[in-house]
Amino acid sequence: MDSEVLNKLARYCAYQERCISEIKQKIYELNAEADTDTYIQWLQENNYLNESRFVGLYIRSKFNQKKWGRGKIHFELRKKGISDSEIQLHWEEIAEEDYAEALKNLLVKKAESLKTGTSAEKYQKCYRTGLAKGFEPGLVSQVLKGLFPKGFA
Repeated sequence: MDSEVLNKLARYCAYQERCISEIKQKIYELNAEADTDTYIQWLQENNYLNESRFVGLYIRSKFNQKKWGRGKIHFELRKKGISDSEIQLHWEEIAEEDYAEALKNLLVKKAESLKTGTSAEKYQKCYRTGLAKGFEPGLVSQVLKGLFPKGFA
């Protein structure tokens, strides 16, 4: 193992939580001929790299900062090569009350920002906004029923 590459990888991991696919990409950028498994094993043994810790932090941060729903978070984690079982272990990182409240706040804000259009058009725009943020269709409909009492589903 090249100590210079190892030092760079350790700093890369210490700066921010990383997943294995990000480390593999970094190893490729630093040294294309490197034995990635050896570096990854060393980083894991020395607690620089912990995929479970990464998943928990990713879920909390994307929900708290960007207000993403479970669908979008799940999709992005799968793009990073994280298994479904690992993702499922960390869903409790988001409290159900907080999840529903975040969706309601998002949809209320969207509804208030819409100045033109019929009530049905506003409903559809709010519905699409909820889906685009990764929230479940049933939950979006349920919240919108409270905002649009006449309903347009």
